[in-house]
Amino acid sequence: MYERYFSLTINPSRPDQLKIAIVAGEKSGDDLGGPLMASLNKLHTDISFIGVGGNKMSDEGLSSFFSLERIAVMGIIEPLLKLRELLSLRRKLNNFLLKEKPDIFIGIDSPDFNLPIAKFLKKELGIKTVQYVSPSVWAWRKGRIKSMENSIDTVITLFPFEGDVYKESKVNTCYVGHPLAYKLNGDINKKESEGENIDIALLPGSRRSEIVMLADEMIKAAKVLKEKNNNYKFHMPLSDKNHLSLIKESLNEVIDISFNNSQEILSKCKMAVITSGTATLEALLLRTPCVTVYKTNWLSYKIIKPLLRIDYFSLPNLLYGGVLTPELLQDDVTSKNIIEGINSIEKKGLDYFVNEFDKIHSTLKAGGSETAAKEVYDLLN
Repeated sequence: MYERYFSLTINPSRPDQLKIAIVAGEKSGDDLGGPLMASLNKLHTDISFIGVGGNKMSDEGLSSFFSLERIAVMGIIEPLLKLRELLSLRRKLNNFLLKEKPDIFIGIDSPDFNLPIAKFLKKELGIKTVQYVSPSVWAWRKGRIKSMENSIDTVITLFPFEGDVYKESKVNTCYVGHPLAYKLNGDINKKESEGENIDIALLPGSRRSEIVMLADEMIKAAKVLKEKNNNYKFHMPLSDKNHLSLIKESLNEVIDISFNNSQEILSKCKMAVITSGTATLEALLLRTPCVTVYKTNWLSYKIIKPLLRIDYFSLPNLLYGGVLTPELLQDDVTSKNIIEGINSIEKKGLDYFVNEFDKIHSTLKAGGSETAAKEVYDLLN
Protein backbone atom coordinates (compact mmCIF):
# COMPACT_ATOMS: atom_id res chain seq x y z
CA MET A 1 0.00 0.00 0.00
CA TYR A 2 3.04 2.27 0.19
CA GLU A 3 3.76 2.27 -3.54
CA ARG A 4 1.55 5.14 -4.58
CA TYR A 5 3.07 7.36 -1.88
CA PHE A 6 6.68 6.46 -2.30
CA SER A 7 6.63 6.78 -6.10
CA LEU A 8 5.46 10.38 -5.68
CA THR A 9 7.71 12.81 -7.53
CA ILE A 10 7.81 16.57 -7.74
CA ASN A 11 8.77 18.48 -10.88
CA PRO A 12 12.28 19.98 -10.70
CA SER A 13 12.24 23.44 -9.19
CA ARG A 14 12.24 26.42 -11.51
CA PRO A 15 14.84 29.12 -10.75
CA ASP A 16 12.33 31.35 -8.97
CA GLN A 17 10.35 28.52 -7.38
CA LEU A 18 10.44 27.84 -3.67
CA LYS A 19 10.13 24.30 -2.45
CA ILE A 20 8.71 24.13 1.07
CA ALA A 21 8.53 20.91 3.07
CA ILE A 22 5.69 21.05 5.56
CA VAL A 23 4.45 18.27 7.86
CA ALA A 24 1.34 18.25 10.06
CA GLY A 25 0.75 15.27 12.32
CA GLU A 26 -2.92 15.71 13.21
CA LYS A 27 -6.08 17.60 12.25
CA SER A 28 -5.27 20.64 14.40
CA GLY A 29 -1.96 20.90 12.55
CA ASP A 30 -3.79 20.76 9.23
CA ASP A 31 -6.03 23.60 10.46
CA LEU A 32 -2.90 25.72 10.98
CA GLY A 33 -1.12 24.51 7.87
CA GLY A 34 -3.82 25.44 5.37
CA PRO A 35 -3.96 29.17 6.27
CA LEU A 36 -0.15 29.30 6.56
CA MET A 37 0.23 27.94 3.03
CA ALA A 38 -2.39 30.38 1.73
CA SER A 39 -0.50 33.28 3.34
CA LEU A 40 2.81 32.05 1.91
CA ASN A 41 1.28 31.88 -1.56
CA LYS A 42 0.41 35.58 -1.23
CA LEU A 43 4.06 36.41 -0.51
CA HIS A 44 5.52 34.31 -3.33
CA THR A 45 3.68 33.30 -6.49
CA ASP A 46 5.59 30.10 -7.25
CA ILE A 47 5.78 27.66 -4.33
CA SER A 48 5.90 23.87 -4.43
CA PHE A 49 4.70 22.27 -1.19
CA ILE A 50 5.76 18.75 -0.24
CA GLY A 51 5.20 16.76 2.96
CA VAL A 52 2.23 15.52 4.95
CA GLY A 53 -1.10 17.15 5.69
CA GLY A 54 -4.87 16.89 5.58
CA ASN A 55 -7.68 18.34 3.51
CA LYS A 56 -7.00 22.02 4.24
CA MET A 57 -3.35 21.72 3.27
CA SER A 58 -4.26 19.71 0.19
CA ASP A 59 -6.62 22.51 -0.85
CA GLU A 60 -3.60 24.84 -0.86
CA GLY A 61 -1.54 22.61 -3.14
CA LEU A 62 0.02 19.87 -1.00
CA SER A 63 0.15 16.31 -2.30
CA SER A 64 0.45 14.45 1.00
CA PHE A 65 3.20 11.82 1.06
CA PHE A 66 0.95 9.60 3.16
CA SER A 67 -2.32 10.02 5.04
CA LEU A 68 -2.09 12.35 8.04
CA GLU A 69 -4.20 9.91 10.09
CA ARG A 70 -1.35 7.40 10.08
CA ILE A 71 0.73 9.52 12.45
CA ALA A 72 -2.09 11.14 14.44
CA VAL A 73 -1.40 9.53 17.81
CA MET A 74 -1.81 11.08 21.26
CA GLY A 75 -0.44 10.72 24.78
CA ILE A 76 2.36 8.42 25.89
CA ILE A 77 1.03 4.88 25.51
CA GLU A 78 -0.52 5.13 22.02
CA PRO A 79 2.73 6.24 20.30
CA LEU A 80 4.59 3.38 21.97
CA LEU A 81 2.08 0.88 20.61
CA LYS A 82 2.58 2.23 17.07
CA LEU A 83 6.29 2.97 17.40
CA ARG A 84 7.51 0.60 14.68
CA GLU A 85 5.08 1.98 12.11
CA LEU A 86 5.81 5.60 13.07
CA LEU A 87 9.57 5.11 12.77
CA SER A 88 9.15 3.41 9.40
CA LEU A 89 6.97 6.22 8.05
CA ARG A 90 9.38 8.88 9.29
CA ARG A 91 12.38 7.12 7.77
CA LYS A 92 10.69 6.93 4.37
CA LEU A 93 9.58 10.55 4.64
CA ASN A 94 13.15 11.60 5.52
CA ASN A 95 14.48 9.85 2.42
CA PHE A 96 11.84 11.47 0.24
CA LEU A 97 12.56 14.96 1.56
CA LEU A 98 16.31 14.41 1.24
CA LYS A 99 15.85 13.53 -2.42
CA GLU A 100 13.61 16.55 -3.06
CA LYS A 101 15.97 19.04 -1.34
CA PRO A 102 13.46 21.60 -0.03
CA ASP A 103 14.46 25.19 0.72
CA ILE A 104 12.96 25.08 4.22
CA PHE A 105 11.22 22.63 6.55
CA ILE A 106 8.15 23.50 8.63
CA GLY A 107 6.95 21.02 11.25
CA ILE A 108 3.49 21.80 12.55
CA ASP A 109 2.93 20.64 16.13
CA SER A 110 3.57 16.85 16.67
CA PRO A 111 7.11 17.57 17.97
CA ASP A 112 7.99 13.93 18.66
CA PHE A 113 7.53 13.22 14.96
CA ASN A 114 8.69 16.52 13.46
CA LEU A 115 11.74 17.54 15.50
CA PRO A 116 13.80 14.50 14.41
CA ILE A 117 12.93 15.32 10.78
CA ALA A 118 14.13 18.89 11.29
CA LYS A 119 17.35 17.61 12.84
CA PHE A 120 17.92 15.19 9.95
CA LEU A 121 17.34 17.84 7.26
CA LYS A 122 19.43 20.42 9.10
CA LYS A 123 22.34 17.96 9.23
CA GLU A 124 22.02 16.60 5.69
CA LEU A 125 20.95 19.72 3.77
CA GLY A 126 21.77 22.64 6.09
CA ILE A 127 18.38 24.24 5.44
CA LYS A 128 16.34 26.53 7.67
CA THR A 129 13.84 24.77 9.91
CA VAL A 130 10.71 25.96 11.70
CA GLN A 131 8.58 24.39 14.42
CA TYR A 132 5.05 25.82 14.23
CA VAL A 133 3.51 25.34 17.69
CA SER A 134 5.95 25.04 20.54
CA PRO A 135 6.45 21.73 22.32
CA SER A 136 5.21 21.98 25.91
CA VAL A 137 8.74 22.68 27.18
CA TRP A 138 7.30 25.33 29.50
CA ALA A 139 5.42 22.52 31.26
CA TRP A 140 7.79 19.57 31.12
CA ARG A 141 10.95 18.25 29.39
CA LYS A 142 12.65 21.65 29.33
CA GLY A 143 15.87 19.85 28.41
CA ARG A 144 14.45 19.49 24.92
CA ILE A 145 15.37 23.10 24.21
CA LYS A 146 19.08 22.26 24.19
CA SER A 147 18.64 19.66 21.48
CA MET A 148 16.32 21.99 19.54
CA GLU A 149 19.14 24.55 19.31
CA ASN A 150 20.91 22.23 16.86
CA SER A 151 17.85 21.54 14.72
CA ILE A 152 15.38 24.46 14.86
CA ASP A 153 15.92 28.03 13.73
CA THR A 154 12.55 29.45 14.77
CA VAL A 155 9.67 28.30 16.95
CA ILE A 156 6.35 29.93 16.06
CA THR A 157 4.26 30.16 19.23
CA LEU A 158 0.51 30.44 19.75
CA PHE A 159 0.49 31.66 23.35
CA PRO A 160 2.28 34.71 24.82
CA PHE A 161 3.74 32.82 27.80
CA GLU A 162 5.60 30.29 25.62
CA GLY A 163 8.41 32.55 24.47
CA ASP A 164 9.85 33.11 27.96
CA VAL A 165 11.27 29.61 28.23
CA TYR A 166 13.42 30.14 25.10
CA LYS A 167 14.97 33.45 26.20
CA GLU A 168 18.26 31.88 27.30
CA SER A 169 18.54 29.63 24.24
CA LYS A 170 19.72 30.14 20.66
CA VAL A 171 16.25 29.32 19.31
CA ASN A 172 14.40 32.30 17.86
CA THR A 173 10.68 32.64 18.64
CA CYS A 174 7.86 34.37 16.82
CA TYR A 175 4.53 34.91 18.57
CA VAL A 176 1.55 34.85 16.19
CA GLY A 177 -1.39 34.37 18.56
CA HIS A 178 -4.10 31.74 18.32
CA PRO A 179 -6.42 31.33 15.31
CA LEU A 180 -9.43 30.82 17.57
CA ALA A 181 -9.03 34.39 18.83
CA TYR A 182 -10.13 35.57 15.39
CA LYS A 183 -12.71 32.87 14.77
CA LEU A 184 -14.75 33.11 17.97
CA ASN A 185 -16.85 36.14 18.80
CA GLY A 186 -15.89 37.83 22.04
CA ASP A 187 -18.84 40.22 21.94
CA ILE A 188 -21.38 37.74 23.32
CA ASN A 189 -23.69 39.52 25.75
CA LYS A 190 -23.34 37.59 28.99
CA LYS A 191 -24.49 39.35 32.12
CA GLU A 192 -25.54 38.49 35.62
CA SER A 193 -29.25 37.67 35.87
CA GLU A 194 -31.75 36.67 38.52
CA GLY A 195 -34.50 34.07 38.33
CA GLU A 196 -33.48 32.64 34.96
CA ASN A 197 -32.18 29.24 33.95
CA ILE A 198 -28.52 28.67 34.79
CA ASP A 199 -27.18 26.80 31.76
CA ILE A 200 -24.05 24.74 32.37
CA ALA A 201 -22.08 22.94 29.66
CA LEU A 202 -20.45 19.59 30.39
CA LEU A 203 -17.65 18.70 27.95
CA PRO A 204 -16.05 15.35 28.83
CA GLY A 205 -13.63 15.36 25.88
CA SER A 206 -13.38 13.86 22.42
CA ARG A 207 -11.44 10.67 23.18
CA ARG A 208 -13.00 7.47 24.42
CA SER A 209 -10.66 7.33 27.42
CA GLU A 210 -11.71 10.84 28.47
CA ILE A 211 -15.40 9.96 28.28
CA VAL A 212 -14.87 6.85 30.39
CA MET A 213 -12.89 8.67 33.08
CA LEU A 214 -14.71 11.99 33.28
CA ALA A 215 -18.30 11.94 31.97
CA ASP A 216 -19.81 10.05 34.92
CA GLU A 217 -18.31 12.41 37.52
CA MET A 218 -19.70 15.39 35.61
CA ILE A 219 -23.16 13.82 35.51
CA LYS A 220 -23.08 12.97 39.21
CA ALA A 221 -22.26 16.58 40.01
CA ALA A 222 -25.05 17.78 37.73
CA LYS A 223 -27.62 15.62 39.51
CA VAL A 224 -26.67 16.99 42.93
CA LEU A 225 -26.77 20.58 41.69
CA LYS A 226 -30.14 19.99 40.03
CA GLU A 227 -31.61 18.70 43.27
CA LYS A 228 -30.50 21.86 45.07
CA ASN A 229 -31.67 24.28 42.38
CA ASN A 230 -34.07 23.36 39.60
CA ASN A 231 -32.94 26.40 37.58
CA TYR A 232 -29.76 24.56 36.63
CA LYS A 233 -29.89 23.22 33.04
CA PHE A 234 -27.12 20.92 31.87
CA HIS A 235 -25.94 20.39 28.30
CA MET A 236 -23.44 17.74 27.18
CA PRO A 237 -22.28 18.02 23.56
CA LEU A 238 -20.50 14.84 22.47
CA SER A 239 -18.26 14.48 19.45
CA ASP A 240 -19.44 10.96 18.61
CA LYS A 241 -22.79 9.22 19.07
CA ASN A 242 -20.94 6.05 20.03
CA HIS A 243 -19.66 7.83 23.14
CA LEU A 244 -23.10 7.56 24.73
CA SER A 245 -22.49 3.85 25.32
CA LEU A 246 -19.41 4.70 27.41
CA ILE A 247 -21.44 6.62 29.98
CA LYS A 248 -22.57 4.48 32.93
CA GLU A 249 -24.50 7.10 34.90
CA SER A 250 -28.18 7.37 34.03
CA LEU A 251 -29.05 10.72 32.50
CA ASN A 252 -32.52 10.88 34.13
CA GLU A 253 -33.57 13.72 31.86
CA VAL A 254 -31.12 15.93 33.75
CA ILE A 255 -28.64 16.17 30.87
CA ASP A 256 -29.47 17.45 27.39
CA ILE A 257 -27.28 15.45 24.99
CA SER A 258 -26.26 16.85 21.59
CA PHE A 259 -23.54 16.13 19.05
CA ASN A 260 -20.75 18.11 17.38
CA ASN A 261 -21.94 21.52 18.58
CA SER A 262 -19.71 22.28 21.56
CA GLN A 263 -18.99 25.88 20.56
CA GLU A 264 -22.69 26.60 20.14
CA ILE A 265 -23.40 25.11 23.57
CA LEU A 266 -20.57 27.04 25.21
CA SER A 267 -21.76 30.30 23.71
CA LYS A 268 -25.19 30.01 25.33
CA CYS A 269 -24.08 28.65 28.72
CA LYS A 270 -23.05 30.70 31.73
CA MET A 271 -20.60 28.16 33.11
CA ALA A 272 -18.98 24.88 32.09
CA VAL A 273 -17.09 21.82 33.26
CA ILE A 274 -14.52 20.94 30.62
CA THR A 275 -11.82 18.34 30.08
CA SER A 276 -8.46 20.09 29.71
CA GLY A 277 -7.63 21.03 26.13
CA THR A 278 -8.56 23.46 23.40
CA ALA A 279 -12.20 23.52 24.56
CA THR A 280 -11.13 25.47 27.66
CA LEU A 281 -9.67 28.15 25.38
CA GLU A 282 -12.93 28.17 23.39
CA ALA A 283 -14.82 28.69 26.64
CA LEU A 284 -12.62 31.64 27.55
CA LEU A 285 -13.07 33.24 24.13
CA LEU A 286 -16.84 32.71 24.37
CA ARG A 287 -16.82 34.26 27.86
CA THR A 288 -17.88 31.06 29.64
CA PRO A 289 -15.94 30.47 32.90
CA CYS A 290 -15.22 26.78 33.45
CA VAL A 291 -14.02 24.19 35.90
CA THR A 292 -11.19 22.42 34.06
CA VAL A 293 -10.72 18.72 34.81
CA TYR A 294 -8.10 16.24 33.67
CA LYS A 295 -7.58 12.58 34.39
CA THR A 296 -5.53 9.96 32.58
CA ASN A 297 -4.61 6.34 33.20
CA TRP A 298 -2.48 5.81 36.29
CA LEU A 299 0.64 4.75 34.35
CA SER A 300 0.72 7.86 32.16
CA TYR A 301 0.15 10.06 35.20
CA LYS A 302 2.96 8.36 37.17
CA ILE A 303 5.32 9.02 34.26
CA ILE A 304 4.29 12.64 33.67
CA LYS A 305 3.74 13.92 37.22
CA PRO A 306 7.41 14.06 38.34
CA LEU A 307 8.32 15.93 35.14
CA LEU A 308 5.74 18.70 35.41
CA ARG A 309 7.14 22.14 36.20
CA ILE A 310 3.97 24.25 36.26
CA ASP A 311 1.70 25.34 39.08
CA TYR A 312 -1.50 25.07 36.99
CA PHE A 313 -2.40 23.25 33.81
CA SER A 314 -5.55 24.79 32.33
CA LEU A 315 -5.20 27.28 29.48
CA PRO A 316 -7.30 30.00 31.18
CA ASN A 317 -4.96 29.95 34.19
CA LEU A 318 -1.79 29.73 32.10
CA LEU A 319 -2.90 32.71 30.03
CA TYR A 320 -3.92 34.65 33.14
CA GLY A 321 -0.64 33.84 34.86
CA GLY A 322 -2.34 32.65 38.05
CA VAL A 323 -5.44 30.90 39.33
CA LEU A 324 -8.39 32.46 37.53
CA THR A 325 -10.72 29.47 37.15
CA PRO A 326 -10.94 26.21 39.15
CA GLU A 327 -9.00 23.20 37.94
CA LEU A 328 -8.99 19.58 39.13
CA LEU A 329 -6.31 17.03 38.36
CA GLN A 330 -6.38 13.22 38.54
CA ASP A 331 -7.72 11.99 41.93
CA ASP A 332 -9.14 15.44 42.69
CA VAL A 333 -11.67 14.97 39.89
CA THR A 334 -14.73 14.08 41.97
CA SER A 335 -18.35 15.19 41.77
CA LYS A 336 -17.94 16.93 45.14
CA ASN A 337 -14.98 19.00 43.93
CA ILE A 338 -16.70 19.80 40.64
CA ILE A 339 -19.66 21.20 42.58
CA GLU A 340 -17.31 23.29 44.72
CA GLY A 341 -15.72 24.62 41.54
CA ILE A 342 -19.09 25.65 40.12
CA ASN A 343 -19.96 27.33 43.42
CA SER A 344 -16.70 29.30 43.41
CA ILE A 345 -17.42 30.60 39.90
CA GLU A 346 -20.91 31.68 40.93
CA LYS A 347 -19.53 33.39 44.01
CA LYS A 348 -17.11 35.55 41.97
CA GLY A 349 -19.81 36.38 39.47
CA LEU A 350 -19.93 36.20 35.69
CA ASP A 351 -19.01 39.86 35.19
CA TYR A 352 -15.64 39.32 36.87
CA PHE A 353 -14.69 36.54 34.46
CA VAL A 354 -15.97 38.36 31.37
CA ASN A 355 -13.74 41.35 32.20
CA GLU A 356 -10.67 39.15 32.65
CA PHE A 357 -11.43 37.12 29.53
CA ASP A 358 -11.72 40.35 27.50
CA LYS A 359 -8.16 41.27 28.44
CA ILE A 360 -6.79 37.82 27.59
CA HIS A 361 -8.64 37.66 24.26
CA SER A 362 -6.96 40.83 23.01
CA THR A 363 -3.49 39.41 23.71
CA LEU A 364 -4.20 36.35 21.54
CA LYS A 365 -4.53 38.41 18.36
CA ALA A 366 -1.02 38.79 16.96
CA GLY A 367 -1.38 38.38 13.20
CA GLY A 368 -1.92 34.62 12.93
CA SER A 369 -0.99 32.92 9.67
CA GLU A 370 0.10 36.19 8.03
CA THR A 371 2.67 36.84 10.76
CA ALA A 372 3.80 33.20 10.61
CA ALA A 373 4.17 33.33 6.82
CA LYS A 374 6.24 36.52 6.99
CA GLU A 375 8.55 34.88 9.55
CA VAL A 376 9.03 31.85 7.28
CA TYR A 377 9.57 34.03 4.20
CA ASP A 378 12.12 36.19 6.02
CA LEU A 379 14.10 33.07 6.90
CA LEU A 380 14.34 32.27 3.20
CA ASN A 381 15.68 35.69 2.25
